[in-house]
Amino acid sequence: MTKSQTSSVFFVGTEKEVAHHASPFSTTLEIQIVPPETVADVARSGDVAIFYSEHFDRFRSSCQQLRRNQVATIYMIDGILEWRNAWVNREDEVACPYTMRPVLSHKVACIGDSQARILDSWGNSTKTEVVGIPRLDEVRPVQRNRKESDPIRILVMTAKTPGFTSEQIETTQQSLKDLKQWFEQSQINHPGKYEVVWRLTGQLNDALGLENRWHDFTGKELADQLLYVDAVITTPSTAMLEAMKFERPVALLDYHNCPHYVPACWTISTADQFDSVIEQLAHPSDTMMHFQKTILKDSLQSFESSTERMIQLVQKMASAAKQQIQAGEELKFSSPILDPPASLSGKFSHRQFYPSVTEFEISDLTMAQLELSHSRREIKHLHEVISQLKMELGQAHQIFEEIESHPIAGPIVRIRRKLLELISAIRKRKNKTDTTRSSQSNTQARITEN
Repeated sequence: MTKSQTSSVFFVGTEKEVAHHASPFSTTLEIQIVPPETVADVARSGDVAIFYSEHFDRFRSSCQQLRRNQVATIYMIDGILEWRNAWVNREDEVACPYTMRPVLSHKVACIGDSQARILDSWGNSTKTEVVGIPRLDEVRPVQRNRKESDPIRILVMTAKTPGFTSEQIETTQQSLKDLKQWFEQSQINHPGKYEVVWRLTGQLNDALGLENRWHDFTGKELADQLLYVDAVITTPSTAMLEAMKFERPVALLDYHNCPHYVPACWTISTADQFDSVIEQLAHPSDTMMHFQKTILKDSLQSFESSTERMIQLVQKMASAAKQQIQAGEELKFSSPILDPPASLSGKFSHRQFYPSVTEFEISDLTMAQLELSHSRREIKHLHEVISQLKMELGQAHQIFEEIESHPIAGPIVRIRRKLLELISAIRKRKNKTDTTRSSQSNTQARITEN
């Protein structure tokens, strides 16, 4: 796609903060990266400004000024929502405690359907647009061909911010300490079974005496690491979605016991869950991996190019802004601007999940239709036989009742039934006695041998 636009597009932040956010659009849009303190000086009415954060006053003040200047604004969320970040912060936290409730920008580019639903519930129902995460567009599942003799390599990582209070950081550190001890004990019990790659933030590696593998903020390093691991254990983080896109089984390490806006198939909330969860990560079932894909589809828009959807949003907002400004109107955007993304959800595989049912192996439609037709004929025939047998059984019951009520035959039948019941009871007692004697004989024999 060639670059074509009349409105200027600004990414609000420093080069270090937003360059990797802006890079996916550089071949299509004329992007300018401008700090929040000066963007209002260069942006004109009808331009588009993209924010990667509304948490801090420098961004919030800039966004409000741009809106007053008739500049279209978009909050492009680059990660998951996290409960503690949203609701449990320090009292002296410098970030705005009610960020996104509501969003200040005209529109908010959500990473997936579930995030849009949450933000809608926070008072943003006219602002949410499902876009995705552009920097993850190129992530594709890559199978790791691990030999049977190779260790199971597990990546353990934390979010960029491992906690938002001192108590949260302490709890996160304790969970990692427990996990470290578990792997050390496993190395004693099962030498060479696991290999751990630690990717920790907030100096947690120093506190735990671990070699850290985290040096890069842009995400490239993580993508390289995911190629060579078999499973991931992480605190709530956007990285869990990237790991899911690689089709690595992902477990949440969360001792905080708080809700998850983005769940996982496996959750570790206490140390006694390590055994079962890590074993399942090492050998994940098809059903759990299918559920993980379902979580991913709801959490991250990957059906269409996130980059292209973001470009469409920018261009449509710029066009609408130009028309409204020419008409002397205040900027106001319809909801939604973007069409819902096309669903590419995979089919549920009965053959995969029910391998013992041979009927699910039939792939030929004509053969399946023939077998279905034959089965229906058989079922119809069996229903007819059952109906006939029920009728005959009813007639037999009626005859038997007539015999029992007969003045001569009735007593004879009742005596015979009682004799049969008595004989059956005697046989049961005899069998029980024989079993007891046999058991006693075997016990005596063992005593004699000893």
